[in-house]
Amino acid sequence: MKKILAFISIISIMGVLASCGKEEANTEPKPKTCEQIEPCKTALKYATYYNQGAKDKVYDMELEGENNKSYTSKEEAIRAIEDKYQKLKDKKIKKYAALEYEVSPGETYIYKFEFPDLITGEKTEMKMKIEKTDNNSFGVSQYYVPVPNSDITVGGKIVDYKTYYSKGLTQKEKEELTPLPIEE
Repeated sequence: MKKILAFISIISIMGVLASCGKEEANTEPKPKTCEQIEPCKTALKYATYYNQGAKDKVYDMELEGENNKSYTSKEEAIRAIEDKYQKLKDKKIKKYAALEYEVSPGETYIYKFEFPDLITGEKTEMKMKIEKTDNNSFGVSQYYVPVPNSDITVGGKIVDYKTYYSKGLTQKEKEELTPLPIEE
């Protein structure tokens, strides 16, 4: 009886082992979303605050320096908070496309976002530089003019960009929101 049970057990184990490996394991990592990458997440958060009219939060995220802050003081930024902020403070940018230029890995990134405005729904574009600060967080400097090609050039060559989309976009929405590359 013991021999029969041992034989059945061995056959069962062999059956399980034989079925292993029939499906190939996918070892490629899933592509990351913007929300999973700290500098991109920072840029999206900045774009959301800016679009909401939360000027104080925008001010806090901006890099220190003469031309980086949109207001001269936090108090001025607080006074500039737009009326629309009370209506929009809980709204987030849900649909977007972003181009990421990694100028200096882990340090400096240039982003170009396109998304529907939180009030009008019209396509809105934002360009910003994200830089690592001394305290290991990322600060923002918004471009109000076209991004110069020199800002996305390393060693005489324009760096390649990655494109990120918000989850759940249709192919048509991706086509509508995908920004033109900065260099064009």
